[in-house]
Amino acid sequence: MKVAILGLGRFGSQLVEELVGMGVEVLAVDADGARVNYLAEVATLAAAGDLTDFEFLSSLALETYDSVAVAIGSDVATSVLLTLTLKRRLELPHVVAKASTNDHAEALRLTGADIVVNPEQEAAIRLAHTLGPSSHLGEYLSLGPTFGCAKLEAPASAHGKHLGTLDAFTRHNVVLLALIRDDVVTFRPDREVVVEPGDVWLIAGDDQQLRKAGS
Repeated sequence: MKVAILGLGRFGSQLVEELVGMGVEVLAVDADGARVNYLAEVATLAAAGDLTDFEFLSSLALETYDSVAVAIGSDVATSVLLTLTLKRRLELPHVVAKASTNDHAEALRLTGADIVVNPEQEAAIRLAHTLGPSSHLGEYLSLGPTFGCAKLEAPASAHGKHLGTLDAFTRHNVVLLALIRDDVVTFRPDREVVVEPGDVWLIAGDDQQLRKAGS
């Protein structure tokens, strides 16, 4: 698989390193030569140039990549223009774009971006669900406006009991997606499995019910 990352700020640089670590061929591009040089030994290919220059973009052969990510968040105008160019002029099939605000995200969607992400907003949502009344939850992931999934350490009251005998799931109308024990993940665990100390459940459901589960 080949992915091109356009914009090598904190988000783009981290994305390059993570993808390379997963064995993905990565093209890293930025207007700042120092950033490009820093990642030149990490990325498969690296290039420095003006991302608003159509001829420069055309020279990158982006059409040969499975996905292109516009990792520019601070310069909204450049981000939107670049995404528009990739989708409308270069007609790339899969473009992911990073947004910094809701208005920025809406503008990117209007340009035709296939996926729009707002890392700061998503991180804030995850953190909010692990603080206060949800402090017993971990690694929350939003699945919609009022639904999500989260990790929950099996409460002491469940230790030694069969999963099928617990009323925590039915009482709070949450779904047990997986059981994590000693770094081994078991999806849809058998009802006869006995809960042990240290077990972690991956549960999904309404946000309010998730907060109540295990509390």
